[in-house]
Amino acid sequence: MKTPTRNLLQRLVCILAMAMAALPAPGSNSSGWTAVYRHDPDGKAVEGDLNRLIDAVRQGYAIRIGWGWQRHRDGRTITLEHIATPVFLTVIDETHVSAVIDPHPLLEGYADIARQKPADPGQIWQCVLTTTGEFNARVFNWETGAVIRDWPQRQRMTWFVEYPPAGPPAQPARKLFQ
Repeated sequence: MKTPTRNLLQRLVCILAMAMAALPAPGSNSSGWTAVYRHDPDGKAVEGDLNRLIDAVRQGYAIRIGWGWQRHRDGRTITLEHIATPVFLTVIDETHVSAVIDPHPLLEGYADIARQKPADPGQIWQCVLTTTGEFNARVFNWETGAVIRDWPQRQRMTWFVEYPPAGPPAQPARKLFQ
């Protein structure tokens, strides 16, 4: 004879098993953060599809951008990797994406774990990244707005999209001005 507690437990186990079966397999790119486009410092595609990124921007999906470098200093190799969530995205002429990264305090030493603290008070770093490889960073004085350092660069970048559990849409997004 089944008891109410045993019956409830069996139902809960069954519901849990069905929910776990619906989850994507590890390593699956059907949902979650997915690298959709990667380019070299000159904006040349290395992997992925720029149109997929443009569609994701138009559909309002969350975007993140990753970049970094590797250098040799003091007889050792140092690597640095950044991931940022832009506060403003633009699709330009249907062929490129521009992203503004939120200002934050300039750090004392980005590649030195012992120097992960704000640099001089009032120094703020902000950047605009594009799918052409442009990386236009500036350091500002927070109080006066004066530019302390203009820091244009070219970077390899990886653009990530966070897709919902259903995965990316089957159809491209409509242009936002239509």
